[in-house]
Order: sequence, then structure tokens, then C-alpha cells
Amino acid sequence: MLQNRRVVKAEEVSERFEISLRTVYRDMAALGETGVPIVSEAGVGYSLMRGYHLPPVMFTENEAAALFMSRELVEKFGDGSFAQSLDGALEKVQAALPENRKDYLNQMRNLVGVWSSHEGDEGAQTLMEIQEAVVRRKCLSINY
Repeated sequence: MLQNRRVVKAEEVSERFEISLRTVYRDMAALGETGVPIVSEAGVGYSLMRGYHLPPVMFTENEAAALFMSRELVEKFGDGSFAQSLDGALEKVQAALPENRKDYLNQMRNLVGVWSSHEGDEGAQTLMEIQEAVVRRKCLSINY
């Protein structure tokens, strides 16, 4: 939460993680004691000192598996524009995983796959072009 938002209120942290305000205060103090530059202002909230980034958070098996499946789906149903980015993300995730979780992801790679009867379909390219246009707020002309 601290990395994703400029200012985070203790109440928001408490609600998000279902912990007491007292625990939030203790946890923020503990982070500060470990060297994380947390700025706090009474009545405003907590923030990280500008330019500071926390190290990556450990992924669960399910989160790593979700990224893996996303990669598989993009390969089968997308135009490949995200495949390289997802490969890079998966490599980073796998490098950060403990050995037992790396094994789980390797087993998924070897045993799980996505098959489609629409492989090579022009619709995948079209879908990615539409997505790009929507994100970039560009107009489309669609002929069918």
C-alpha cells in the first residue's frame, strides 16, 4: 500500500489487512526501525520517503500460478505483444521464489498448458489492437 499510494491512512491499512490500529502503529514503527524511511504526519497518514522503493514482496504459489496461466492464455489468445513482458515477469517472480515454490512453478510449466482450436486466428490480433486503442484512447474503424 505504501508503494502504490502517496499517502496511506492508518485506518485504511487496518481495514485492508483486518488488523487493529494499534497493530498498524506498531508495524509502521517496526518498519521504520528496520531502515524503511517512513514519513508519518498525525491526521494525514503514512508515506514512503520520495524515491524509496521497498524490495519485492514474496509471491504465493497461487499468485505465481496466476501469472503463469496468464502467460499461457496470452500465448494462445493474444497477439504475443504481452508474451515477452509476461516471460520477463515470470522470470523475476521465479527468481524471488523459495525452492519449493520454484518446483511448483516448474511442474506447472511441464504439466499444464492451454490449447485452443482457434490458434493463429486473426481475432487474437484484432483483440489486442482494440485493447491498445481503448487504453490509448484512440478511435477505431471496424469493418466486418
